[in-house]
Amino acid sequence: MGKLSRKVEDIDSLGFMMNVLREIREKECSIDMEINPIMDMYRLLENHLPSGFMEKEEIDKKTVLRSNWKRLITQALKRTDELSNTQIGFKKSLLKDIAAFDTDVQNVSVMMPCSLWMTCRLCTQLLSSKVSH
Repeated sequence: MGKLSRKVEDIDSLGFMMNVLREIREKECSIDMEINPIMDMYRLLENHLPSGFMEKEEIDKKTVLRSNWKRLITQALKRTDELSNTQIGFKKSLLKDIAAFDTDVQNVSVMMPCSLWMTCRLCTQLLSSKVSH
C-alpha cells in the first residue's frame, strides 16, 4: 500500500498515481476470482475436518488475506476521490498558466519589431526541423 500513500505534488506524480489506481482496478476482478475459491476450500476443510487440523499461523494468514485486499480497495477508492479534487486544482492552474503564457506571447509580439519576430520564428522552424531529423 506504499504506492497509494505517495504524495501527489505535480502532474508527474499525479500520472503515476493514476497508473497505480488503474492497475488496482484491472486486477480487482481477477484477485477476487482467485481469493474466493481459496476461501471456499478453507470453509469446506473447516466444516469436514476436526478442529485443530490447521495451524494458528495458517488461520491467521487466511484471515489477513481477505482483509488486506479489502483494505487496499478501500484505500484506492479514497485516493481516487482525493485525486478527483486534486485534478480540478491542477486543471485550474494549467488554464491560468496558459492564459498567462498567451498574454506574454502577445506582449512580446507587440514589442518586437516585425523583422526580429520573423527571424525568431525562422530560427524556431530551423531548430525544430533539425531536431526532427
